[in-house]
Amino acid sequence: MVHNPTPVLPEGFLSTPAPKISVHRIDFTQTPLPEYEGLYAVICDNVLSEEECTHMLRAAEASAEGHWERAMINVGGGRQQLMTDARNCGRIIWDSREVVAKVWERIEHIAEVQEIVRLQDVPRIFGNGPAKRGEVWKFSRPNERMRFLKYEGGEYFRPHCDGSYETPDRKERSYFTLHLYLNNAGGPTNEELEEMEPADRKKLAKVALMGGATTFHSLTSFNKPEREYDVLPKVGRVLLFQHRDLLHSGADVLGGVKYTMRTDLMYALESSRTEGNKSKMPVLDDSKSA
Repeated sequence: MVHNPTPVLPEGFLSTPAPKISVHRIDFTQTPLPEYEGLYAVICDNVLSEEECTHMLRAAEASAEGHWERAMINVGGGRQQLMTDARNCGRIIWDSREVVAKVWERIEHIAEVQEIVRLQDVPRIFGNGPAKRGEVWKFSRPNERMRFLKYEGGEYFRPHCDGSYETPDRKERSYFTLHLYLNNAGGPTNEELEEMEPADRKKLAKVALMGGATTFHSLTSFNKPEREYDVLPKVGRVLLFQHRDLLHSGADVLGGVKYTMRTDLMYALESSRTEGNKSKMPVLDDSKSA
């Protein structure tokens, strides 16, 4: 269900630049996944403050009157099914061009982000067909469809690659995922837990997020922990990565609750050597992500 009410956000929400964004491009040759060399994945920290993330989450919940529906999986032809063996979490869908545009404005100036505002001759991002046709795709906007995801203890999203979304008028399609983490992972050490009162430990287990990393996996051995690379949830962190060929999952949440928002980066065809070719990509309602 799509929710479009306009929740109340603080005046001037996200109207100023983020103070200190730090950027880390994942060099897969320096990870257990060297076969992903050259594929695009960038981590931007401190894009939103903790307070801004809280406001955004509360607004999303207000848009759905506090109801988190169960997240489903696309099965083609614009259809979705509930498949909890593969995806088990809550979801709120909230459409807001204004909010996603403000999130984008926080990061659009970053050099690593500017690299992907115009795509040409990059078959590992948009496939061999567009490359052979000499297509040039230019970033047009972030998708206004925000998927807020809520993972509670034991919930997960099993390994998958994100699907590309094409607009109904077939003029735009997505090539990258924007994933915003709305709270932190990590709890106290074992020593700290031992010093806590039992009642305090019980309370902490309900609120402190443990687990829930976005994990990149090998395409050939995705069930081997030694062939994985984790991006941990961190409040205000944005993970940008290409849809194509990056197998990833939302690891099991071991304690507490994980909140994230994901959307897509949309592109429009700027030019092609074979003008008139039409895409055969099926229209999707909601591409996948952890």
